[in-house]
Amino acid sequence: MADPLLTAEEFSAGTGGQIAANDPRVGPLLKGASAAIRRYCRWHVAPVITETMTLDGPGGSLLRLPTLHLVEITSLTERGTALDVDDLEWSHRGMVRRRNGCWTDRFRGIVAVVEHGFDDADDIKQIVQQVVANAIASPLGATSESAGALSVSWSTTAPGVSGGLSLLERDLATLSMYRLEAGA
Repeated sequence: MADPLLTAEEFSAGTGGQIAANDPRVGPLLKGASAAIRRYCRWHVAPVITETMTLDGPGGSLLRLPTLHLVEITSLTERGTALDVDDLEWSHRGMVRRRNGCWTDRFRGIVAVVEHGFDDADDIKQIVQQVVANAIASPLGATSESAGALSVSWSTTAPGVSGGLSLLERDLATLSMYRLEAGA
């Protein structure tokens, strides 16, 4: 499993120290929010990592790697045969074309070792910060609480819902530029 998109220390700093990095709720919530974002985006997004991918062959001239920020192709094998990566054309958006011939159409016929992901994903870190802070602010999902003349209301993540790990519409709008197309 990939590391959370935001560290506990970064989260604590983002709360002005109001929530300690070692608070037992922080770690699991950071992991959960990061997993939700990665699941929505359909790839790990950040940080830059080296990953081995086993892929179905497209059978055509273009192979789409599940990434939107390809840094380097370290190696690529097709049906067990290593290809010369210098004979490949590739884009940062994860598209790979062979200079000669087509890709296999075999399931699991391609294995690529790539370096990919974003180093700078501050907008995604801010989403994790907000989602986790909302979840901690109202762990039982209450939207308001009253005692005598004192009344407290918490921000809602949906009509009548507070707390929990919810990605808001504004979050999804930001994440849409990091999201792979279905089937990619």
